[in-house]
Amino acid sequence: MANKTWFLSPDFTFLPEGQIALGRIIPSPRQPTTALTSLADHPTITLPETQSIIQKNCSFSTEKSRSFGFKLFAKFLEIANAKVDVSLYKSQSFSTVDHEVRAYSGTFTTETLKAIVALDSVKKHIDSGRFGKRRVYIISGIRVAQQSFTVTDQKKKQVAASLGISGSMPVAAAPDVVGIKISNDLNHEATNSYETAPGIVFAYQLHVIRSKDIGEEGELFSDRTAFFSGEAEDEIEEIEIAKVDRAVLREDLDEQLDGYSEKWFEGIDDESYIVSKNSS
Repeated sequence: MANKTWFLSPDFTFLPEGQIALGRIIPSPRQPTTALTSLADHPTITLPETQSIIQKNCSFSTEKSRSFGFKLFAKFLEIANAKVDVSLYKSQSFSTVDHEVRAYSGTFTTETLKAIVALDSVKKHIDSGRFGKRRVYIISGIRVAQQSFTVTDQKKKQVAASLGISGSMPVAAAPDVVGIKISNDLNHEATNSYETAPGIVFAYQLHVIRSKDIGEEGELFSDRTAFFSGEAEDEIEEIEIAKVDRAVLREDLDEQLDGYSEKWFEGIDDESYIVSKNSS
C-alpha cells in the first residue's frame, strides 16, 4: 500500500539531489535538511528500487484562521462595556503544475535495516534518547514540481471594537435611561507572491525506524519489517520500519504534534500533506 502522507518542504529552493533527497537519514520530520547521513554515501547498503511517476495538474492550498475577543468593564455613569474581537487569517496557495513523484517501491529488508542502524552517526542518535531509544527517519519519497509555480501568501487581520455605555440620569423628578454605542472596525490585508524555479522539491515522505514495542501492533502500519538489534552483551530490542503519518507522529515522544496541521490535496484522491509550524 502506497504512502499517502506528505510533509510540505520548509521552503521551495531545494533540488531533488540536494538536502531533501531520497535516502537521507534525518533526526526529525521537522529537520529534513539536517542529515545524520545519506544512504547514497553507503553504496554497499542495498535499498529498495525507486519508482517514478508523473501526476498532472497538481494544485493545493493551506489556510489557518482563528478569532478571539475580550471585554473591558469600567464605571462610567453606571456601566461602560468595551468589547474587542480579533480575527486572524493566513493562507498559502500554489499554482497548478505537474509533479514527478519519486519513491522507494519495495520493502526495506532486515539486512538493510541492520546496516542502517549500525552506521556510527545513526547509532549515536538512537542511543541519545531521553525516554529510551530515539527514532530515525528516512526520506523515502519526494514530490518534484516539473515547472515553475507561483506561491501566494495572504494574511488578514480584522479588529472590531465597540463601546457601549448605559446609565440613569435624573430628568425632572424621574430618572431616564441613556445609552451610547460606539463601534469601529480595522482591517489589514497583505498579499505576497513569488515564482519558484522549476524542478524543486515540493514535499517529502518519511519512513521511521523505531522500537517495535511503541504503538499497537497491526493497527497503524502495513509493510512493516522487524528485526532484533544489539550486541551480545546488550539488551535485545526489536526494531521496525513504518510509514510516517500523523498517527505515527502522535506516538513520538520527541515530537510536539500541536506544531503540525494536516490538509488534503486538491484533485489527488486520498492523499494529504502535513504542514509543520516551521513551514508556514
